[in-house]
Formats: sequence, structure tokens, C-alpha cells
Amino acid sequence: MLPRALAGATLMPDRDLLPDLPDLPDPPALRPLDVRRSQRVNQPGIVLEDQLGLSEPTFVPEQLLPIVGRCTGEASLDEIRAAASEQVGEEIPLDFVRTIVDDLDRRLLLFGPRFLAAVEQAANDFLASGVRPARHAGSAGYPADPAALRVALGDLLGASAPAAGPGAPHLRGLIAPHIDLARGMAGYRAAYERLLAAPPADLYVVFGTGHAGPSAPVTGLPLDWQTPLGVVRTDRDFVAAVHASIGAPAAADLLHHRLEHSLEFQMLLLQHLHERRGTNHPFQVAGFLCGALPSEHGNPLAEPWCQRLLEAFRSAAQASNKTVCYLAGADLAHIGPFFGDARAVDQARLDRLAAAERTRLSWLEQGSPGPFHAAVDCGNNPDRVCSAPAITLCAALAEGPGELLHYGQAKARDGSQTVSFCAMAFPGPSP
Repeated sequence: MLPRALAGATLMPDRDLLPDLPDLPDPPALRPLDVRRSQRVNQPGIVLEDQLGLSEPTFVPEQLLPIVGRCTGEASLDEIRAAASEQVGEEIPLDFVRTIVDDLDRRLLLFGPRFLAAVEQAANDFLASGVRPARHAGSAGYPADPAALRVALGDLLGASAPAAGPGAPHLRGLIAPHIDLARGMAGYRAAYERLLAAPPADLYVVFGTGHAGPSAPVTGLPLDWQTPLGVVRTDRDFVAAVHASIGAPAAADLLHHRLEHSLEFQMLLLQHLHERRGTNHPFQVAGFLCGALPSEHGNPLAEPWCQRLLEAFRSAAQASNKTVCYLAGADLAHIGPFFGDARAVDQARLDRLAAAERTRLSWLEQGSPGPFHAAVDCGNNPDRVCSAPAITLCAALAEGPGELLHYGQAKARDGSQTVSFCAMAFPGPSP
């Protein structure tokens, strides 16, 4: 018999996503999920959300948290039952615990055979599609209607944005924001006007921030990119050459590409620039999502594994026989109560942030991306800079000092959050 505290408690919605598999994970371990408080009236609890897009949001009532919260991979089903029983003050049947864990497993919220099978199937289906759809069309500053989008992008760049003149040098690298186009307009304008003033590259190798945490330092996507303006072609040979050197991408890491926005916005702006130039110069892209760049002292460029990674990109670029521009879709700090800070963001906090970030960015201006990464990483990243890996790889491959074109802070009026960003150009190494 169930304790009264658990009577009627179930996970919702209730549906099976895959057929039964024989082995229930024991000890059960929840995989990385977003957790938020439920807004259900008179029914407290949490909602588990999956950034891989494999399962629907799942409501967990407060009564089940003593069980669900212990699914960490460190306790067996019986140990979870015993600890949860002690917490609620009544004996919980093992079969009830097993039912809840089985339900989590069916929803693909646990590590185990069912989840791994779903990941492999979803990754295969994604790759078989041939194109990555536009997932964020309709977001702020990014109309889904092609005509309205062209107007919005024209306003973003401005009618007077200069095009490349005869003999203008190619740009080796660029940092642009990945915040929504509305809040980041000034940063996008500074970055892409600078790119427009340079001759077009044959290939743009784009590094994006994997916000949901891909496990590998980089994961390339061998698919074209769909936007409301059409299709941006991927240089599949380049992506394949990089992964031939560093190893095949994990299925779960490929799936992070489906919903991530940091690359999509850059592909859209590159496509618009191509239209804006009005030339027939073909271009391709190669998009890579970045995870963490592990290092002993905060500077991954001092690690042999990272030098091998950079060499994989350099070798692929040389073999392509194309003019290459490296680009990072990158934001900087995330501060305020929305991101976990105790106090609202005031002007004094913004001033301190700007000073700290300009100091960090000065390393890039000096052509030293390794110390930039270390400046973010070694202080436990209190400002929650999200894109140090993408920036570091882009700057290292572009080589040479950067030119800071813009620094901006997108502030919420109520002080609940601020996201900062920059635009920076890398002309390339000095002759």
C-alpha cells in the first residue's frame, strides 16, 4: 500500500516513446536536463526539459522528488526506496519506486539502453534529412517571412554599409554575437559590415556555442542549412576531413545542432551578405558546435590535444584550396537573478563588468587567445561567459591581433539580466 503522501502521484504526461527493453537501469541516473519550477496552480513540483528534443517536458509532482531526485547513478533502486521512505516517514514499496524509474526510462530521461537507442535513431534520421531546418525563424529581429526578413536584415546592416573595394584584403576571422538579432543588432551590424567591406571568402568555418553542453570540444554538422532565404551549402568534405583527424562525432553531440541558435544566426547573416554583394561568387560553410576545451591551467592552446585539433582544421583548409574565413558566433557574460545572481543588475555592476571584459578582450587584441581563455576559465567564470571555446578556436586559427569593433550589453529594464557581446575582426597575421 502506498503512503498517503504519494497517493495519486504520477509523472505527466503519461506516454510510452519506445517499446519495452529488458534491462531497467539500476542504479538509475538522470541524464543532463533543464529543471524549472512548475507553474501548475495548487500542484507544486518541477518540470524536466530535454534540450536534445527527444522527450516532451515532464512534470514531476513534489511528492515524487524524494525518489526522482535520488536518480543520480549513485544509489540502487532499493537504496532509493529506503532513503525516500525515511524522508517521507512511511514505507514505500519497491514496486512503486520501480514503476517511477521505469516511467522516467520510457520518457528517455535516464541513461540506459532505451535512451541510447533513441539517440542513435534520431541522429540517423537527422543526418538522412540532408538539411538542418531554420529553428529560430520568428524570434526577435528574425521574421519568418522572407520579404519581411530581407527588410529586417537590410535595416540591421544599413543602406550605407560599404562593400569591398578593389584590392581590399581578405578577413581571416570574425567574432559576432549570437544573442537574438533584436538585442544584438549593434554588434551584428559592426561585425557584418566589417565582413562586407572585405572580399568574400570561399568557405566560412563557423564555431558556435553549444549551450546544452556537447561532450566533445567540437562537433561538425555535415548538413546544409535552411533559412527563410533559401539553403546555405555546407562543405561536407571539410567537415569530414576534420572529423577524420579528430574522430567521428557522437550521436548525441550531433543532435545538439538541431535546436542550437548560435550557428543558425551566422548562417543567415552570411547568406544575406551574399545577396547584398550581388555577385555570383559561390560560398560554402562548415559549422562546428563547441563544448568545453579542457586544460590544466585554463589555456587549452598549451595542450598537445588542442594543437592537434587546430592542425586538423589547418590541414582541412589547406586541402580545400579555398579562401577561408573563421567565424565565431559568440556572446560573453550572463549576469543577474535570471542567471542565478542574488542581486539585480545596477549601473555599478555593468561598469565593473565592462571593465573586466575589456581587460579580457585585450588579450585577443594582442593576438593571445590562450590567455583570454585562461582569464575566463581560471576565475571560475563568475560572469558566466558562454563562448570562450568558440572565440579561442576562431582567434587561434585566424592568427594575429584582433580589432575590437563593438562591445555591448543587452540589459533588461528590471535589472533581472544582462547579456554582453562583442564584434571583433582578425585581419590575419602581419606579413
